[in-house]
Amino acid sequence: MKRHPHLVPLSREHHAALRLGRQLIAGGACAALRRESGALAAHFAEEERSLLPLLETHGRPDLAARLRREHDQLNTLFAAALRGEREAEAGQALIAHVRFEEGELFPAIEPMFDGGLP
Repeated sequence: MKRHPHLVPLSREHHAALRLGRQLIAGGACAALRRESGALAAHFAEEERSLLPLLETHGRPDLAARLRREHDQLNTLFAAALRGEREAEAGQALIAHVRFEEGELFPAIEPMFDGGLP
């Protein structure tokens, strides 16, 4: 699917997130999660910096709230996975989150960029 240019970098990063999610589900992916944790934190921060204001300005507080909630949930699950707990749950939640963003969030937000906002 062709993405708006503002979303292309975030969408590309989802490939690595899906791979990590599958590794977490399979188990024994603490080292991979540790390696990816900085990139995941940067990805979440960029989404919150650039997408949340658009969602709130354009009357989609429901999507903004869900994005924040899922990021918080994932951070909690990642911390547990790094302790050797809830690894499969973290992987499943990460994959579900990427699917939400690609299938629902990004399609909803693309017209907002075309409205002239950054």
